[in-house]
Amino acid sequence: MDIKVELLVGTQVCDLDGNKVGRIEEIRVERQETALLVEAYLIGASGLIERLSARTLVRPIRRFLRARHVYSVYEVPWQDMDLTDPKRPVLRIAQRDLRRAK
Repeated sequence: MDIKVELLVGTQVCDLDGNKVGRIEEIRVERQETALLVEAYLIGASGLIERLSARTLVRPIRRFLRARHVYSVYEVPWQDMDLTDPKRPVLRIAQRDLRRAK
């Protein structure tokens, strides 16, 4: 399936139970010979920090937010994302089963 990734960034994602998880803030890809293949999606209230980060500047802010449990970014493998309707992506798993990004 071909989808324009620039249209996915910022899109709200729900889990299979209908709970809002966050927005797609970054898409991690692997370069193949003739294509880019999606490896994972970064989703969450603070995923924007990951996308815009100048790592050395953001590290103290990220630590501060994590200490207060505000910083939540989930790394969702490509196979756990249902993009049948790209305007309304849905996880194939529940939010409680997601892995937090490091």
